[in-house]
Amino acid sequence: MNPKGTFLDVMRNAAATAGDARGFRFYASPSDSVFASYEALDRQARADAAALVASGHAAGDVAVLAFDPGLGFIRALYAVFYAGLVAAPVPVAAIRQPDAALRRLASIVADSGSRIVLTEGGALLPLCVAPDDSVGEARVVSIDSLVGRIEEWVPPASDAGSLALLQYTSGSTGTPKGVMVSHGNLVANEAAITSALGLSAASRLVGWLPHYHDMGLVGQLLQPIFFAGDCVFTSPNQFLRRPLLWLKLITQHRATHTVGPDFAYALCTRLVTDEQLAGLDLSSLEGAITGAEPVRVETLRAFAERFARAGFQADAFIPAYGMAETTLLVTAKAAGRVVATIQADAAGIEQGVLRAPVDGGRAVDLVSCGPAADGHRIEIVDPVSGERLVDGEIGEILVSGPSVAQGYWRRPDATAAVFGVTIPGDGDDHRYLRTGDLGTSVAGELLITGRLKDLIIIRGRNIYPQDLEQTASTLLHAGCLSAAFEGSASQPAVGLVAEIDAARLAAGEIDALAERVRRAVTEEYLLPELGVALIRKGSLPRTTSGKVQRNLTRSLLAEERLPTLLMLGFDRGAVT
Repeated sequence: MNPKGTFLDVMRNAAATAGDARGFRFYASPSDSVFASYEALDRQARADAAALVASGHAAGDVAVLAFDPGLGFIRALYAVFYAGLVAAPVPVAAIRQPDAALRRLASIVADSGSRIVLTEGGALLPLCVAPDDSVGEARVVSIDSLVGRIEEWVPPASDAGSLALLQYTSGSTGTPKGVMVSHGNLVANEAAITSALGLSAASRLVGWLPHYHDMGLVGQLLQPIFFAGDCVFTSPNQFLRRPLLWLKLITQHRATHTVGPDFAYALCTRLVTDEQLAGLDLSSLEGAITGAEPVRVETLRAFAERFARAGFQADAFIPAYGMAETTLLVTAKAAGRVVATIQADAAGIEQGVLRAPVDGGRAVDLVSCGPAADGHRIEIVDPVSGERLVDGEIGEILVSGPSVAQGYWRRPDATAAVFGVTIPGDGDDHRYLRTGDLGTSVAGELLITGRLKDLIIIRGRNIYPQDLEQTASTLLHAGCLSAAFEGSASQPAVGLVAEIDAARLAAGEIDALAERVRRAVTEEYLLPELGVALIRKGSLPRTTSGKVQRNLTRSLLAEERLPTLLMLGFDRGAVT
């Protein structure tokens, strides 16, 4: 594929080379699937695009895509690209918080300036929105209502610099912003993924990730179009109800590649029974990509050991690192290589340097996320001075390359601050993206240690909240999460809010659990003090991609807006 072309060129190439033989198969349930070939999608897209243009939508306009998982979203994405519009996918699942989902939809419509929200069926009914309604200045249009003539379609005058996507960030560390992904960015990143994973038209990808998130959109749905291979997918809800379905689809369709976050592999390890395991065959997997959240050594080992009986090979794991601001992929382990792990001294990491564990000291296992993708460059710099650091020194990760997006939509100041960074002594010719992530490089491979904005600084030590949360998780019920954050001057040095399944605990046991969590975390990390709050399971604020929002958790606790069952070491309402 020509890396200087557009993703429309990619879609048309898939139709020409794969025809009706390959495409997308969606499972709405374990026994209910529908298929759309690349040729059928191409035919439908030309008619749909002609209808969009005829109704007054011009190249460069933004179309918000509000869909449940399924082929309807794929159809809409094709229609938008064939019309030369810019796609802005949004989440619509709103069973528990329809008001919040509607506010998010309305804010994205307003921010993007979109005049159309494409949807399907009853996707927006939980938000009390239906086709022909309006959301702000945008009209809600069902994709099924588009009626156009294929022969009236005219290819848009798009090029590599034209915008393809407004990928709204999930907001784990701030207000969601629209990342401007050009066609050139998208093609470059898909080419990098194809190269890193060794994909071809014979590859078959199986997944369940949300289509509005960068990993699900770029890595799961758009990637198969690039290599013109098959994609079999189901919905996140189907996976969460029955994680076994993911593995059964891999078995049934002889998938060569799959993708998921760390928690998904851990969930399957915990829930799949011996009887179910006997019916699985994962020997076809060449790549099991893991990313979007910290990759844990114990998760990889446990999954590999559990599913070795089903033919899973440990070297199929591909730890990867990326984000919406780089379209998706930044680094990935080379296909076929053994996953590289490093055991490091925890005290050294807190001081900003990677070193071997010392006798009697706490050690941390880190997973290599591999080298930079083809054509991309990574630098590690001091977060304050911006000076380049050497291998083994921990600092902020900077990225440059053709996948780095164009900036934030209508936010020139934020774009300059994040996308226009230079390194002292290098001049102004080479600019980098500030990722906000912390890590180090060893022999050209990237190791992630944490998130800069979430860092807890105590007496000169850099404490990573995910470490505290991991220790707490060993004492919590399955599926219960926690969020750690730095306290204020008038509060404990560190706060930790943890979910519990209250129905499984008596009143006295709740008190005892809080004390056990506080003791375990305090002693393991030598904290001077720790406040613990226990809340009901499922109550921690999460982003649309499922990541815990630590700063928002702290604010909600201060405002008494969390369903708190017990507080130990906190004065209610005083966390500021």
